[in-house]
Amino acid sequence: MSGCCLFLVCHAPLASALHAVACHGFGRSLSDVEVIDVLSSQEPEQVSQAIALRWQELNKPKAVFFLTDMVGATPYNGVVAFMKSHPDIAHAVAGVNLPVLLRAITYRSLSHCELIAKLGEDTGQYLQTISPFQTNR
Repeated sequence: MSGCCLFLVCHAPLASALHAVACHGFGRSLSDVEVIDVLSSQEPEQVSQAIALRWQELNKPKAVFFLTDMVGATPYNGVVAFMKSHPDIAHAVAGVNLPVLLRAITYRSLSHCELIAKLGEDTGQYLQTISPFQTNR
């Protein structure tokens, strides 16, 4: 999964806010982290469509890693919907926060299994790995 495409999919304005703080922390623009702020009026299908559109605009990267905020919420359900139609390329965790995002950016060249393990080293009690085949909660 070398050079995976990171997607930050959260309730608005959390994705943009986390991204802005990460840019500040790294001292540079992080244009290679895709940010999708999900509005309260959006449905999971709309989120999944927004993800698919962005993925297509990026020339369909072969490895996509999603960071989302809350299990069972609209951003999560939109990510799961995308993952169901792309199970071989998409991996995700729920429970993103700033330390998790910074680790994901730092270790993005690892395989998805290694990345999930790295993300869980200090923050794992708050993260949940997402499967495209799990049911909504």
